Amino acid sequence: GIDNETAIDLAENVALPDIEILYIHTNKIKDLGVEELAQSELFEPLKELWMYENMVGDDGAMALAESEALTRLRYLSLYTNKIGDEGAVALANSKSLSKLEKLDLSFNRIGDFGAEALANSTSLKNLKELHLDANRIGLRGMQALSELSGLQNLQILNLSYNLINPQGLELLHESKRLQELNGVKTDYPHFGG
Repeated sequence: GIDNETAIDLAENVALPDIEILYIHTNKIKDLGVEELAQSELFEPLKELWMYENMVGDDGAMALAESEALTRLRYLSLYTNKIGDEGAVALANSKSLSKLEKLDLSFNRIGDFGAEALANSTSLKNLKELHLDANRIGLRGMQALSELSGLQNLQILNLSYNLINPQGLELLHESKRLQELNGVKTDYPHFGG
């Protein structure tokens, strides 16, 4: 598998000018490896980056969010990592990821603060699909996501398996904004799917 040392070696020595999709999932890449990769030429032509099931934390997510090499990226898969609120805030405020259409942050450590930042994001203006299932989102985060003041192009939102809060689930269920979406998944019975 790919660990930090291998990721750094890739970042320093590999240039594939025509690669648009990169699968480097199910490895042992940590923040340091992501930081090196995020600044490398390897990432510049990418439209899809699959980095799920690694050990990416907040610093790695921040490196991706700040990377000038990822301006073409449309799909970012970071599920089953260690990303918390700081990483989610960085991704939500990223100027480099403005073309992103699908973001999968499922099975991470994102709480209310990160969910609020994502819900209010104006930087991710092209985002159509957001997966936040199996995180640590509670009432405040659910409230922000029910209002969804940012993410005006969002069509699909997955929030299943977060902190169960009946009031938060009710807010999501009653949200006029979420009812406009093509698909919403929560733990609310008979809502979404």
